[in-house]
Amino acid sequence: MLLVALLMLFLAKTMPAQFFYEEEVKAPDFEGVTIDGRSYHLYDSQAEYIIVCFWSADCSYCHDFLKSLRQNVDLENDYELVTFVLADSEKQARKKAKKLKLIGWHFYDEAGWDSPPFLDYDVNITPTIILIDKDKNKVGEAYDWEEFEGLIK
Repeated sequence: MLLVALLMLFLAKTMPAQFFYEEEVKAPDFEGVTIDGRSYHLYDSQAEYIIVCFWSADCSYCHDFLKSLRQNVDLENDYELVTFVLADSEKQARKKAKKLKLIGWHFYDEAGWDSPPFLDYDVNITPTIILIDKDKNKVGEAYDWEEFEGLIK
C-alpha cells in the first residue's frame, strides 16, 4: 500500500498540471448503464458542462477530490458529474459512491484500466478529471482539486 501511495505521489508530481485544450477536441462518446441501473449517453446530455472523473475506490486522494467537488460545485444545477470507478466489484463501487454522497452518473467495469472509457480518454492515473462543454468538446483536464478549480473559473 505504501508503495502504491509513493508511486501515486511520484506520478502526480511528474504529470503535467491542469491544462486547457487550445483547439476543439471532441470528447469520446460513452453510453452505458450506471451502478444503480440507469441508462446514460454522454452525447444525449443537455448539461452546460459535464465533469468526467476517473477515480479509484481505494484512493484516499480521489476521495478527497470528490468530497471537495461535492462541497464546492453545484452538481444538481451547474454541472453534470459522470464518474468511472476502479473497484474490486460493482458492489464496492456502489458502496463508495454512496458513502461519498455523489450526485451523478457512476460506472463500473470489471475490465478496470482496460475498460473502453479509460482507454478512450487515455487515463493512466486517478483521479483524472476532464471538463466537457455542452458541445461535447473537452475544455481541459486536471488531476487534483486546485487544478480543477482553475478549469471552472
